[in-house]
Amino acid sequence: MSVQTLIKTEAINRFYYPEEIKEDFLKTPGLHFTDGSYVDSAQIWDFMTVEGPRRFPYAYNKERNNQSRMSRDVRFFSGIKYGYLNLTLRDRLIKAHENGIPIVHVEGGQTVDPYFAAGAIPIVPGPLRAMARDAKEGLDIKDANRRAMKIMEDGRQAISIECCNNPIGSIEAIHQSAVPVDMVAPYLCLRCTDYSYILEAYRTKLKNTMLHFVDFPVTRDGEWTVTYMAELIRDLVKKLGGLRGASVREEDLWKEIKRENRGRRLARETMEAIWNAEEIPVTGSDIFSIITSGRFDRGDSLACLEYLEQAHEEVIQRVKNGVRAAGIPEKPVRILTVGSCFGFWFDFAEEKGAVLVGTDDHLSKIYADVGEEGDPYEEIAKTILAYDYELPTEQRAQYIIDLVKKTRADGVICGYNWGCNYQSAVSRMIADIVKKESGVPTINLQVAELGFLDGNEQTQNRVEAFIEMLS
Repeated sequence: MSVQTLIKTEAINRFYYPEEIKEDFLKTPGLHFTDGSYVDSAQIWDFMTVEGPRRFPYAYNKERNNQSRMSRDVRFFSGIKYGYLNLTLRDRLIKAHENGIPIVHVEGGQTVDPYFAAGAIPIVPGPLRAMARDAKEGLDIKDANRRAMKIMEDGRQAISIECCNNPIGSIEAIHQSAVPVDMVAPYLCLRCTDYSYILEAYRTKLKNTMLHFVDFPVTRDGEWTVTYMAELIRDLVKKLGGLRGASVREEDLWKEIKRENRGRRLARETMEAIWNAEEIPVTGSDIFSIITSGRFDRGDSLACLEYLEQAHEEVIQRVKNGVRAAGIPEKPVRILTVGSCFGFWFDFAEEKGAVLVGTDDHLSKIYADVGEEGDPYEEIAKTILAYDYELPTEQRAQYIIDLVKKTRADGVICGYNWGCNYQSAVSRMIADIVKKESGVPTINLQVAELGFLDGNEQTQNRVEAFIEMLS
């Protein structure tokens, strides 16, 4: 292939933000961060159109199998800002760490109010793996994917081939010092059941990293469980404060709880407006970003809250004006996904006539506010113990049936990742209960591409066939 042909091909496959939207984008507000800094819309635009494509070209690749593509709806300006929060995460964490802010690796599905309140930054496995991959910049999609696979393969050899990609990738990222992490603090709950492998890995492979395990009682049938977990969270917050040489006041907790409660409310109100609209106003990619931002997973709770405020305003205006998002087909099939860390191929599904309307694990968290009176540690414990996603299997299936009604889903995809032992055991059961009691078609999928940029065509073929059946 000639150099000219290669350049032309790369240009065709590259995503651009069109210059004609710049003037309108610059009229929108920027984002404040908890360290007192502020980025205006001009700075965000410059990063997303100049620096971002240079440093992270894989994210701007338009290939069909790229699972990390930018939202195609370029006029949903909040989506551009989410892209900024995503691509700048590593930069912001390194800067924060240099300024004495502890970075804490969390896992197991939990509210992150205690971490931010204690002056730390919580990071879940997915972004942590991505930061390790992005430590080397300028990679196209193939090279970025190979680097991600190499990190996970190193972790797999050190831990177990039977372990989920999430913990092996994040443990290896910490082990290689690809990102600064001061503490590892997983919740020992059923959503992540490969702890038989990774607990020992935490103890032996990360010898120089502080560990703090938060137990999650499987039996939640008494007040003792609240008291028990509240004490564990109290101990966690004390240790987090110790990393900074500071004590954490209750008023710090209440301030963060109220901030994140507002974000959770905004996330679910935005989603309900989307579900009830005649036209789907945003893409599946932006729907996913709104839901996960309600979990405050981009390293700064204030910036996430402001993103949610702006996204909510944009969505409400679009619904009012009857706007259908770019790339969304007329009368799309609505798909609800079920399962821990189960990804979805947004653009691919939309090209085939469907759209993602929700994910049960993440929605479980944005529908669980923390009480704002009483003992903050007990209120946080009550919230974590009340997550619908962590309920016994039959009760969790009823929660999904309620989501089917709320989201007006036409079909449900129950998916589980290789190595996720508990989810693989219950996924088929949940699919059968949901299908029997709701009448909505379901499909059960095992996937093995968690952490990869390239989607699996075999999986996509099954999803495409499911969409055709629903259509």
